[in-house]
Amino acid sequence: MDLRALKTFEACVRHGHFLKAAEELQYAPSTVTLQIQRLEADLGVSLFVRDGKRVIVTEAGRWLQHEASVLLKSIGAMRQTVSDIAAGDNGSVRFAAIEPVASQRLAGVIAHFCKTRPKVELTMEVGGSRSIAERVRAGELEFGVCSAPPSKLMLEFEPLIEERLGVMLNMNHPLADRDSITAGDLAGLTVLVKEPTCIYRELWETAIYPAEQNQFSCMEVGSFFVIQQMVKAEFGIGIVPIYSGLEQEGSLVIRPLANLNPVITIGIAYKDKNFLGKAALLLMEAIRASVNPSLHCQLHD
Repeated sequence: MDLRALKTFEACVRHGHFLKAAEELQYAPSTVTLQIQRLEADLGVSLFVRDGKRVIVTEAGRWLQHEASVLLKSIGAMRQTVSDIAAGDNGSVRFAAIEPVASQRLAGVIAHFCKTRPKVELTMEVGGSRSIAERVRAGELEFGVCSAPPSKLMLEFEPLIEERLGVMLNMNHPLADRDSITAGDLAGLTVLVKEPTCIYRELWETAIYPAEQNQFSCMEVGSFFVIQQMVKAEFGIGIVPIYSGLEQEGSLVIRPLANLNPVITIGIAYKDKNFLGKAALLLMEAIRASVNPSLHCQLHD
């Protein structure tokens, strides 16, 4: 059944006249007549009875007109949705990011994206770099904001920023007045660190812990927020990436580790841009522009 013929039929029923339907559709009158004749031949029924210059729809035609209207509206909605998806204004995006990048740098970007593209179904997860990379490789995520994935996963990786580890201190701590902290300053202290699968824990163990492990005790805490609250309660010091948003005026500060300066690169990991939807590409672009404006400008030069 020709959809154009159904559209012509629906217009003829509304107007009760082939000529007026032809004018609306910008068809020649003969084209309208031919399409209706072919539709009737295809169905094996008469859809109209002529009454002078007007046409009266038959019972079969009235039923078909109702069904055709529903179908044409559905097709119109399908066309609009497909167009919106192609423009990035509809569809779905699932991605993940590590903490504290997710809360400290991406929350505002995601909120703005959702406000400007309300039809896009966006899912943002928070996890560890290793699991994020593996899920991107498995196709469970469109992309991830994490550290560089292992080469064996064969993922593309766009570096965005370099992050440095620092020491979170309560303002009442004797070291809080220092501009920077050395590994030796941590002797005898309780150090709060993330779980072993966290990239910041890995960076800590690679850069500092092996040489200084006998000088202080470590306590594993699975959340930067919990570390923050424990330091605020004057229990231990925290090993965290340097983010001003993690500090609290009058109670918490973060000081850099001066003698070791451990650094890790955070970026966007994905399989192949050719398989990403427009909405995912636009979100990646928004993240680049927000997290690293200079890189965003270079990509567009």
